[in-house]
Amino acid sequence: MSNDPFDCFGSDDDSDSSALNLDASSGTGPVNEQQASERNSARDTSCGVLAFHPNTEQSLLMHVQNSIPTSKDDLEDKLSPCENVLKEIDWYCSQRHWMMCVGPEKGAIIRETLQNAIENRMKKDSLQGRTRFIAVELGTYCGYGSIFLSSMLKQNQFQQDKDALEFHLFTIEINPEFAKVAKKMIELAQVQDIVTVVENDLMMDGSTADVGDLIKASYVDRYGNTNNQELNGIDFLMIDHDKDSYLSDLKRLEASGLIRKGTIVAADNVIFAGITEYIDYMHSLEKDSIVKTCTREATVEYCSPDVQEEGGQNEDLFKDGVEITEYLQDPH
Repeated sequence: MSNDPFDCFGSDDDSDSSALNLDASSGTGPVNEQQASERNSARDTSCGVLAFHPNTEQSLLMHVQNSIPTSKDDLEDKLSPCENVLKEIDWYCSQRHWMMCVGPEKGAIIRETLQNAIENRMKKDSLQGRTRFIAVELGTYCGYGSIFLSSMLKQNQFQQDKDALEFHLFTIEINPEFAKVAKKMIELAQVQDIVTVVENDLMMDGSTADVGDLIKASYVDRYGNTNNQELNGIDFLMIDHDKDSYLSDLKRLEASGLIRKGTIVAADNVIFAGITEYIDYMHSLEKDSIVKTCTREATVEYCSPDVQEEGGQNEDLFKDGVEITEYLQDPH
């Protein structure tokens, strides 16, 4: 193993994303034996799960900028800008350096959950005219989740009457450097029209603004504060930020009135990070018939090389899951 931690980044000049045969509809697609070997051996052990090196996020952005098609003539398999960006992020995290993005496996769980939330909202508002679907993400990081969610929102928008359906995603990030990377990624994916990156700046005492207040203020900035455009609540909430803040921020959103009957919440990393307080709280709400909740098991994002390197002996170490919760009534 090299003593230089940046050796694991490699050179974007010799990267070949086609070696992964990535399928945009479901994340990483099937690969043959030789391709799988290349994929699993490419990432240096110093860049595996939970490895953090300076400037990894900027290196990822540079890779995506240099790898995605620059003209319509270069589009591979007619992928959308969202699909191309997600494909390159998946390749980088599998081949070069592990990063804490959602990844394809858990992305499939979240895709199903978000689709259910959209369909539920459409049924509810079918007789009420225009529908505004509001999604919120806590923890933007490099923009993977924002692009993933907004690509689904756009797909649904194209399938529906645009005059009767409007989607928007507000994503909150505390790290200004991550926010810069995410904004550029979102522009590369061409979804900046339906994504607002909200920076939750640190105050003098080290605290941050209340997430409910931030979302309400961002909503007013975008839509104004007219009576017929009031924020009725969050339709879909993705939690994937500071693991110690999952429960506290959820309770803040409950207290703000933004979480209400019909809100669906997806919380990532609940098993791997051991966020038992959050799971226990959801189960207590379920006992009171306020929610229905379940833990969808999966593995940690981009952990395959680490698991296979030890002959599968590390498999239990990389168990993870997404807690999926639907509010059956307004929280107390």
